[in-house]
Amino acid sequence: METKSLIVERVYNAPIEKVWKAITDRDQMKAWYFDFEEFKPEVGFKFQFTGGDENVQYLHECEVLVVDPPHKLSYSWRYPDYKGYSVLTWELFEEGKHRTRLKLTHDGLDSFPQDNPNFRIESFTGGWNYFVNEGLVSFVETEVISKQITISAAAEAIWDILLHPADQWGKAFGEGSFVKTDWQTGSEVIWTDTSGDIGARGMVKAHRPQEYLQVDMYDELNPAADAQTGEYSEVYRLVKAESGAYELRIESGPLAKKYIPQHEKMWDQALEIIKDLSEKR
Repeated sequence: METKSLIVERVYNAPIEKVWKAITDRDQMKAWYFDFEEFKPEVGFKFQFTGGDENVQYLHECEVLVVDPPHKLSYSWRYPDYKGYSVLTWELFEEGKHRTRLKLTHDGLDSFPQDNPNFRIESFTGGWNYFVNEGLVSFVETEVISKQITISAAAEAIWDILLHPADQWGKAFGEGSFVKTDWQTGSEVIWTDTSGDIGARGMVKAHRPQEYLQVDMYDELNPAADAQTGEYSEVYRLVKAESGAYELRIESGPLAKKYIPQHEKMWDQALEIIKDLSEKR
């Protein structure tokens, strides 16, 4: 009997190294894929996980068969409680510096019991379409949040509030957000909670009081002395409007699309707090 491969393809607006890490790094995989207890992109590495729906969960057993970074990853895919054996293959192709084409191929699906609708190709098609066209998209593709608010207050008051988020607009991002810095260009910026635990670390890239502030963030909470900041940054601009009021404009990102809705709500709240505090002065 002729067997058919299930193939799903998608082009992402993300560099190939980023997509490769998303499909091979266990900590990243659990954010959009399955929550593996352990995973290593090494030939011969065996792993298990449980997946299914609200009605039934299945134990999966897999073994890594091919690893060719950052272009190809294959592993077996079977269910120890059912007959059948399949192979899942991820192939990545560069479509430009910041574009990557993914080709996912799942072979051997018809070896599973076809009297179980969860093992039919239609079920796998729906699942892989979700992971490839929704889950992974929201994780590897990014956006920059842009917000602005009009404030009827003096520039000095607005800027002073902006530089002191603790117990004020920092609450929009979690209770007990504190910042340690002197806001001088080149200075370190550290965000902590009430216990002193570091939540984020960055560097003041540029600071022109009452006009412009840019903070570039590190990817690690404890970066090496010579480490460079990552892609994420926060930019604040204060521009005088024709009415005499001021527009406070912020840019935050890039962030994975997965986190944009949550962060947009927090920035909306933060700007409202800044506006309220500034206008009460």
